[in-house]
Order: sequence, then structure tokens, then C-alpha cells
Amino acid sequence: QPTKCIIQLFKNSFILGLFVTLNIFHLHAQKVEIENKFHIKQDGKSITFRVLDTDDSQLKRYHPDKNYYWFKSQKVLVTQGGSSGSLLDGYYESFYKNNQLAEKGLFKKGLKEGVWMFWDPNGILIHQEKWSKGTQKGKQLYYSSKGIVEKTVIYKGNQTQIVSRDTTILKTKKVILTTVTDSTGKLISRSRYSNFQLDGTQVARDQNDSLIRTVYKKGVLVPEKVKTKKEPKIKNTGSEKQTFKEKMKTIWVKMQFWKKFKKKEKSAENQSKKENREAEQPVLSTEKKKRRK
Repeated sequence: QPTKCIIQLFKNSFILGLFVTLNIFHLHAQKVEIENKFHIKQDGKSITFRVLDTDDSQLKRYHPDKNYYWFKSQKVLVTQGGSSGSLLDGYYESFYKNNQLAEKGLFKKGLKEGVWMFWDPNGILIHQEKWSKGTQKGKQLYYSSKGIVEKTVIYKGNQTQIVSRDTTILKTKKVILTTVTDSTGKLISRSRYSNFQLDGTQVARDQNDSLIRTVYKKGVLVPEKVKTKKEPKIKNTGSEKQTFKEKMKTIWVKMQFWKKFKKKEKSAENQSKKENREAEQPVLSTEKKKRRK
């Protein structure tokens, strides 16, 4: 029985120790969460946010083209390509003085992530963004005071497309293409810029509702080429057209004439050869007589 009592006492001690350890970890986690959560007032708004642990408050590498949000001296700051405080990490909310929600989103290691939403002091949605690792991607929506989408910005790779009512702007690193239409979708104008200079074909509708095209090259107007009119070909009338039999007859006459011409030429050549042979015969006969003597 003493042995059983010792075993039971050991079990109870182990269970009690495990319970105490779990409670300590839980309290520590709550303490860390409380310590990493902040509530401050900045720029006339109340802000609630979380930051990374002190051990991970700085990154080893920063992307030079991205904006990092960090906290120091009771202020949330933003720096391109770096930080010098605790990076924001987790949900972020800001409120107006009337406690109306102003901004809501998520941070991951100082970079914006996911969907961000913005409201005016009356609680009307005015803007919605999509982020991925600190870079805007996909469709961004801008709303009017009536809650209607009045502008859409789409980020896709190196292209940015802006659609606002009847105007569409397509941007790349070097080229900006702007297209304007009326309410029915009819083209009003189209302009193309390259390196901030007019370049390529430009289209505009004049007062007569006609599309006028002009060409620019590196900001300089290219003069139009003068088109020369080609003289129309004179077609044969019905009386001048030859029938198939008449064409064949004409070809036959030409062939007969060509044969006669060749025959005469050949006979003249044979005659000249004959005369040459006759002229050479007396000379040969005299030479033979001399040899005999």
C-alpha cells in the first residue's frame, strides 16, 4: 500500500505540474498578444493595430520598391524599402472622431495584404483595394457619394487600366493610350504617348462627325503622303474584241510569215556557200597542175 500511495502521489503531482505549465503558456500568449496590440490616436483618428514580436521586428531583406509600415514612438510610419521599428502584422483598423470606421485591412510583416476598405465619416464606402505582398493587384474600385462605382483601376503585370465613365486609359512602362467615347460607345478620340511624347496614329472626330487621323513620331507630326491618281485602263469595246477564231488566224499568219522568212534566209545562206565553193575550185585545180609538173 505505501507503494500505491507513492505512485498515486506522483501521478497527481505530474497532472498538477502539467496544468500549471499550460496555464503559464496561456498567460504568456495573452501577455504577448496584449503587448503586441496597440491603440493610439494619430492624424485625428483612433488606430488599432498589432506588430511583430520584438525578436522578429526587423526583416533581413527589404524590397526597395515596396512600402513598409512600422511603429515607433507612438506613431505609425511608412518607409519605402526599409523600417526602423516594429513592423505592423495583423488586422488594422482606424476610426473617425464619431467612432465611424474609416479604414480596415491586414498587414503581413509590414506589407499590406488582401482586401482594404475605406469609408467616409458617414459610413459610405468610397474605396476598395486589393493587395498582395505590398503590391496592388487586380481590380480597385472607387465609389461615388451614392455608392456607385465611378472609376475602376485594374493592375495586371506591367499594365494598368483606368476606366472612368467614357474614358479608358491603358498604361505600360513607356506607352499611355487614352480612348474617349460618348454615351453610346462611339469613338471620339484616341491618343498615344510614348515616353511622354505623341507617337503613332492619333484619332479625333471633327465637327462634321468624321474621324481625322494624324501620325506623330517622337512628338513630331509626320506629313501626309500625297497620293497620285492612277490613270484608268482603257478597256477594249465589244467591236474591238477578237473572237477565238480570229486570234488563232492571226497567230497562224504570223507563223507562216516567220517560216517563209526563215526559208528565204536559209536559201540565201546556201547560195553564198555554193558560190564560195565554186570560187575555190579553180585555185585548187591550178595548184594540182603545178604539183604534177
